[in-house]
Amino acid sequence: MSELHSIPLTCKEGVYSVFDFYQDADGEDTIFFDYDTQYQMLTYDIPVGQDWRGMTLYSVPEKDIFRTLRACYGEDGGLLKITAVLNGHETLLYIRYEDEEDARKKIRRFAIRNANAIIEQIQQCKDVVARLFVDYYIDSETIDYHAMIGTAAQVETVRQKYHDDDSCDCSGNYPSEYIKGDNKMLITMVRCAEGHPSANFQYAVEIMSKHIEKYALPALRRTEDFKFICEEYD
Repeated sequence: MSELHSIPLTCKEGVYSVFDFYQDADGEDTIFFDYDTQYQMLTYDIPVGQDWRGMTLYSVPEKDIFRTLRACYGEDGGLLKITAVLNGHETLLYIRYEDEEDARKKIRRFAIRNANAIIEQIQQCKDVVARLFVDYYIDSETIDYHAMIGTAAQVETVRQKYHDDDSCDCSGNYPSEYIKGDNKMLITMVRCAEGHPSANFQYAVEIMSKHIEKYALPALRRTEDFKFICEEYD
């Protein structure tokens, strides 16, 4: 397998594969990739304002990243985005924002689209629901945002097990599967924007959570003591 070539920040307008570039491109204006075959881990640095920010992707199939990585350049020759189709899903590796306003607009647009994908899954539940949880988390390399449903029967099981009503408000006590959108795209969107990633993430979380609360709840069969609980976890 050939070595993963670096991607220059400027090039003639168009879309290029990684094999269209030379490995020895100028390091000052280039995104270098480091792919660990053993752990299927991709690491690279991206330009964010005047600085560079480290990115890490896990569970990246070797054949996918080499065959499907694409760099898109605009009319001004600037790098607009880098994508790859990983495990059959188009994954955003990098996106360039024009300014802070452009970043917030695009993050908001994605957040609503991501929330709609979660809402569509929530609305498939036909059971009587007593709790709808939204849990989220961020650290230096990881972002998680997901929803969980607690049915009326599950709430009663938790109540009898712990003999405590407060235990019913803890998502960790439920066996429900996580309901997710595109967390990989979410982490790229917030880490490519200027400002602290956690602040950008909180901006997206607020948009998604309010959208879910507004549009998911009316479609559910809810108990009288139903609760919508949105919390950050450790």
